[in-house]
Amino acid sequence: MTRARMFALLVVAAHWIVAISHLFFAAKVLPAPNNVVSWLAIVLISSGHLAVLILLWKLSEKPAGFVSLIFFLAAMSADLYEHFLHASQNNVFMAARGDWTATFDVSVFILLALEILGCLLGTMLVGGRRANNKSTPGLNSKSSKQSPKLFSRELPSIRRCRI
Repeated sequence: MTRARMFALLVVAAHWIVAISHLFFAAKVLPAPNNVVSWLAIVLISSGHLAVLILLWKLSEKPAGFVSLIFFLAAMSADLYEHFLHASQNNVFMAARGDWTATFDVSVFILLALEILGCLLGTMLVGGRRANNKSTPGLNSKSSKQSPKLFSRELPSIRRCRI
């Protein structure tokens, strides 16, 4: 397992913890009819994160990257719309000021940062780039010693062929 995939697993787990706590912070900020935490939401969020964790653990690099990228893009789209663009009571710019508003706002920004990080890690996994990539020659490899110099004054000799 690569470091990027292990880091993606940690980001999904951190996202799950912050998302569940975010539900409770949102319940403290919202007015009376909406100030309860839905157990259905907790179950759905937990099962979605668990499914992504299992897929990241079991799949190979590129499919795991696609799963991570799709999951975090969907979460980031919902987060941006719900907390920044949509005119509602849980918009960070329109939330009622109270004791829990700052904590709610911080949880929104932590979720957004984790989603951006998850998208970056998913992109890295899909790209499949590694530090020991053999396609790029190093300074001491044979191909760099045999390649013609681009800015030398000598032109390569052209042999004439007889037909």
